[in-house]
Amino acid sequence: MRAYMPFFDVLKSFLGIKINLHFSGYLFSWLQKHKPDYIELIRELARKGQIEIVCGGMYEPVLALLPEQDGISQIVMHKDLMKRVFSEEPMGMWLAERVYEPQIPRILHKAGIAYTLVDDNHFKSVGFSDEDLYGYYVTEYEGHPLSIFPGLETLRYTIPFKPLSTLDEYLKGVAGEGGDLVVFGDDGEKFGLWPGTYDSVYGEGWLESFFEYLTANRSWLTTTTFGEYAVKHPPKGRVYLECSSYKEMGEWSLPAKLARDYGELLHKTDIPYGDFLKGGYYKNFLIKYDESNDMHKKMLRLSDKAQKHDEARRHIFMAQANDSYWHGVFGGLYLPHLRASVYGHLIEAEKLLDPGKPFVSGYIEDVNMDGHDEAVLVNDIVEATFLLKEGGVLYGLDYKPCSANVTATLRRRYEGYHEKIREAVSPSVADGTKTIHDLIIAKEEGLDEYLHYDWYGRACLIDHVMGQDATLEAFYQSSYYEPGDFVVEPYQGTVKKSKKAVELLLERAGHFRKGGVCHELTIKKQVLLSEGQSELQVTYLIEGNVRERFLMGIEFNFAFLGSGGDRYLKTDEGRYPLTVREILPASKRVTCHDPYQKIDVSLAWDLPEAIWTFPVEVVSLSEQGFERNYQSTMIMPVWTIDLPRGKSEIHIRLDLNEAHGV
Repeated sequence: MRAYMPFFDVLKSFLGIKINLHFSGYLFSWLQKHKPDYIELIRELARKGQIEIVCGGMYEPVLALLPEQDGISQIVMHKDLMKRVFSEEPMGMWLAERVYEPQIPRILHKAGIAYTLVDDNHFKSVGFSDEDLYGYYVTEYEGHPLSIFPGLETLRYTIPFKPLSTLDEYLKGVAGEGGDLVVFGDDGEKFGLWPGTYDSVYGEGWLESFFEYLTANRSWLTTTTFGEYAVKHPPKGRVYLECSSYKEMGEWSLPAKLARDYGELLHKTDIPYGDFLKGGYYKNFLIKYDESNDMHKKMLRLSDKAQKHDEARRHIFMAQANDSYWHGVFGGLYLPHLRASVYGHLIEAEKLLDPGKPFVSGYIEDVNMDGHDEAVLVNDIVEATFLLKEGGVLYGLDYKPCSANVTATLRRRYEGYHEKIREAVSPSVADGTKTIHDLIIAKEEGLDEYLHYDWYGRACLIDHVMGQDATLEAFYQSSYYEPGDFVVEPYQGTVKKSKKAVELLLERAGHFRKGGVCHELTIKKQVLLSEGQSELQVTYLIEGNVRERFLMGIEFNFAFLGSGGDRYLKTDEGRYPLTVREILPASKRVTCHDPYQKIDVSLAWDLPEAIWTFPVEVVSLSEQGFERNYQSTMIMPVWTIDLPRGKSEIHIRLDLNEAHGV
């Protein structure tokens, strides 16, 4: 272990130094199983009074995203676990990502929490000065009190990145001003896991020197815990904070171009009244990324249904882990395995809430809460969700036997940090003296060649009406012209139910525009799901007064958590890697094999002229720098449509099955 164990191996030799410690429930459960010696070391340090345990939400949720009762339950779960292990009930809580909203005091107080920590940024944005922040404050919401400690940005950017002389100068300055308390609270990963920090913190001895410095200066500089300090000192006053997080989160939650501009402003030191410079709001991630909103709203729907089912609630709590719902300097939402984990637990919960016998149903409802209806077809094996406002596409496809959403992909979109790609340097340059926010690192060369941006969301049954001059390369780069208006435009949807099946009828009366002339063109697609079946049967009807031949491509995107190993794509003509980027020969069927998720996705259709395919890859930012991430494989059969010869029909069958092999 490169951060947690080395840190406490150093700390245990400095008995006079006290800290607060928080574990996410996921991490702590893993440590209990795999690193019992580490847990015993922490227990011993806690018994000696060096450590005060701080709890949190069991699965590290951002409370602002949860129903209140879920937040309270997660906190109580974590408190109970910490009490069982450390024989003392935590009174303080680490607020995930320091995302604060005015109702937070009520949630924490109901869960038995007395204090929490946020950033000085929270306080400064409502008018507090640096000199005001050497202590703690009390707030309330509807009469529910909470003590709040402000963590200082200066310390976050100094520890463990700058020389101790810099820290000494700062602390002596605070003492000279009469300051009584300065608070440092941050991620343990800074001590060994961030690029370059293992060598600087342990190899070069920064941490040991830091503890020696604290010990040598204990005549005027002592360490304490939150609980210990609060018992001995009253709050400095009252405070009411607005919706806020740390400054960088305010940058990341803004729309991409504004995030770029705001990030540049944050690095300027000569901005008058810079403390009032406010970025975005955390929940903007649900607007910025539809894929995040889709997960979030599914979680809310299931949470409401599962209030009396403990096991289903446990899976929903696990699906509330915050990292999967946002993106900044950390991979977060861009990491397919995090999204897959969310969907996996949500589908597990859904199976527990399903009827205990075969069924089939369908309905039209605003399931993602965007003001527009979606269509849902569901049985005991699959759930298929269609976006009516945008192309009538299939954007959610859950296969319950494997608890996998095979369409949990991500579109390629512009991010403000893409401007820095050409500045990126090798990971070996990181030396531990800069924070993640200051480093520009690329994990491979030529990433700028992959900066292509989608003008629509990646899904299945996306209807492309293209000219005969369309090419795969232009399609891959999203740089082609599409004369049809069926990709992002609305479809009308109707659900018809029978005893053993449900049918969705989708229709758009659209157009084919070329050379200043607009021709009427209608696409109808009928989707049938039967009880006890994992198969969607789709029938297309294409008709209109378009007088020239055009290409009809029906796009599918499937997410497989990776493209290597024993995964592959197979047609009647051969086997290909999931990363193949070419036009494949005509074939009546395609199968995607992923033995790791234990799923086979099979497509069968009327013989097309060709099959276009390529990997959907994004360039994103993580702790280790800029990286290319596989999101899904795009597969699109293409037909030539000649309406003067009569209307056209296309038949497609999409089937999901359990795979074997790994």
